[in-house]
Amino acid sequence: MEKFRLGQTPTMTFAPREIAQVSWQDGRLHLSLYSLGLWGPNGPLPLHYTELALNRSESRHDPTLVHFSNIFHHRWLTQFWQAWRSAQSAGGGLDKPEHDRFAFYIASLSGQDLRESAESPLSDHVRLAASAHLVRESRNPDGLAATLAHYFSVPFAVKEFALHWITVANDEITRLGTPAQSSVLGNGALIGQAVPDMQYKFRLIIGPLTLEDYLRFLPGGNNLPVLTELVRTFIGFEYCWEIELQLKPHAAPPAVIGGAQRLGWTAWAGKAMHDRPVTGMIFEPEHGLTH
Repeated sequence: MEKFRLGQTPTMTFAPREIAQVSWQDGRLHLSLYSLGLWGPNGPLPLHYTELALNRSESRHDPTLVHFSNIFHHRWLTQFWQAWRSAQSAGGGLDKPEHDRFAFYIASLSGQDLRESAESPLSDHVRLAASAHLVRESRNPDGLAATLAHYFSVPFAVKEFALHWITVANDEITRLGTPAQSSVLGNGALIGQAVPDMQYKFRLIIGPLTLEDYLRFLPGGNNLPVLTELVRTFIGFEYCWEIELQLKPHAAPPAVIGGAQRLGWTAWAGKAMHDRPVTGMIFEPEHGLTH
């Protein structure tokens, strides 16, 4: 049963406004309109029918005819609203997500399946808002930075070609006295257990931030899971990435004995003596802390 009832108030004048009255009856909201019904100068019935309904309702206090017509008014107005909602694809489904066809259209254009993200901390509408970037086969750094900055309302920048070390597989490590391709000098021999690389990693520079925003992006903060999921939506797991958090000048609290600062997280030795952003933590959200 619907929690509201729609109807029309009969009147002989042109509608001064859309809504005639709103009342609460029998646990349901009753909304009566001036127009979009049978009565009135703009209604389909001859005007003397409106006069009859108005006279019985006002003079004889007998709203039977009005209540009877409201059975059809309610059905007609709700169907009219359904027709309007079906044509308002961009906004008509926001109050009923299960009938939101527009979201399905946009997700299909960018190759997304909203059913797969049901358990994600990232809202579906955030993914859909980034469809202009996700629809491209190649993801550009400016698009990623712009999307993140728009969502979190803080500055973002992407530093490409960040240095990192790739661990060499155990069977490819050079060992003396072990005949293998990895032991041939000039062909497969390597010194150490890792090799440097700058092709498959980038750094997200976030800030300058206030201390409150800085804490939200730390491990355990509210923003970090959403940020991680949004970056995954853009690049998947093809690239490695890390975060560099920067604080606004003089926003970094100095470490004091008995203070609430956490060593290595929110503690700095003294106050900044310049007006440049203060670099805080640098870490990889996918693999835990690195610095």
